[in-house]
Amino acid sequence: MAHALVRAARPEDDLPLCRTLMREYAAYLNRSVGDEHICIDSLEAELEGLPGPYAEPDGLILLAFVEDRPAGCVALKPLQPILTGERACEMKRLWVRPAFQGQGLGRLLATEAIRRARSAEYTAMYLDTMPSTMQAASALYIALGFVPVERYTRNPVLRETAGGPGVAYLRLDLLAS
Repeated sequence: MAHALVRAARPEDDLPLCRTLMREYAAYLNRSVGDEHICIDSLEAELEGLPGPYAEPDGLILLAFVEDRPAGCVALKPLQPILTGERACEMKRLWVRPAFQGQGLGRLLATEAIRRARSAEYTAMYLDTMPSTMQAASALYIALGFVPVERYTRNPVLRETAGGPGVAYLRLDLLAS
């Protein structure tokens, strides 16, 4: 892999780039599962309100660069304790641009998000994914130690309709080594 850098997004400078990357992610989802299953309006509202739930100190957005070119992103947001009964966060919007896929950037972004979640004293990290559509990401999550759990929240971007894509809910114990 060429020289890669992962850093926290700076709200004063990077929000337009964050929106662009997350819109690319949404376009990928639309192409992959069909717009009848994706609620772009919910995602647009989230993007216009950035950093919103991803604001520090409890959340964050990480950006990946390869030789100074924007290559990907991932976001973390806190989960309400009532949802999980623990101090937990949720990984969202892991995206690597197609030109940079297959180089380990998804793993780099995810492991840095996990490291920062541990530093913030979260005890667990949750995420949702569509294994049939996001095969590489789903395999990465399992390799990182995420395990399947029952549905813990409603995803406002994904329309969970009959015949729609299967959603898997995963959890990582951040206290385990």
